[in-house]
Amino acid sequence: MKTEKKEYNVARQEYFEITKRNRKLAKIDMLILGTGLLLKYVDKADIGQHFMVFGMILLLYVFGSNMMAKSDLRKSEPK
Repeated sequence: MKTEKKEYNVARQEYFEITKRNRKLAKIDMLILGTGLLLKYVDKADIGQHFMVFGMILLLYVFGSNMMAKSDLRKSEPK
C-alpha cells in the first residue's frame, strides 16, 4: 500500500507540473489567436491565417496534454 501511495503522489506532482506549464501555454495561445484575429480584421488575412492555424495547433496540444496527464493520474490512483 505504501508504494502505491508513493507512486500516486509522484504522478500527482507530475500532473500539477504539466497543468501549471499548460496554463502558461494557454495564455500565450490566447495572445497568438488574438493577434491572428486582429490581423484578419485589419486586412492582413494572409498573415493572420498563419497565426490562427498555429494557435489552433497549440490549443489542441494543450488540451491533449492535459487529458493525457489526467488519465495517467487516474491510472496510478491507489485502490
